Amino acid sequence: MKNIRINEYIKFGLTMVLLYVFFSIVGIGCPIKFFTGISCPGCGMTRAWAHLIQLDIKGAFYYHPLFILPIIYLFLYLYEDKMPHKIFVCTVAIGIAIFLIIYIFRLLNPDDIVVNINIENGFVYKIFKFIQKGEL
Repeated sequence: MKNIRINEYIKFGLTMVLLYVFFSIVGIGCPIKFFTGISCPGCGMTRAWAHLIQLDIKGAFYYHPLFILPIIYLFLYLYEDKMPHKIFVCTVAIGIAIFLIIYIFRLLNPDDIVVNINIENGFVYKIFKFIQKGEL
């Protein structure tokens, strides 16, 4: 049972990595930002990890202050069956809340160059403008 669950996590992780590589190759990068023009809550995470690998902790925090959270939650999920369910659920809820609070703060901070709102660059906006012009 445990091996099946770990295999599912590995398959999910590999799928996400392959999707990310595909989006990067075709020039999309983050699909949320590509479609909406709004940075996603994880924006800067890859750059943060790249800086951490270079031992630039300050740079890692600059690009995403919660860059370490996914690793913590990976271990949390791997050992979910060894902890009380209520504690697990509360911990996940707290992590989501922290992620959203930081995301909203970063969106509203005009000095943050990593996370931004630029709807005019979103694919959906461009499609609406294209249809609105009657060129379809």
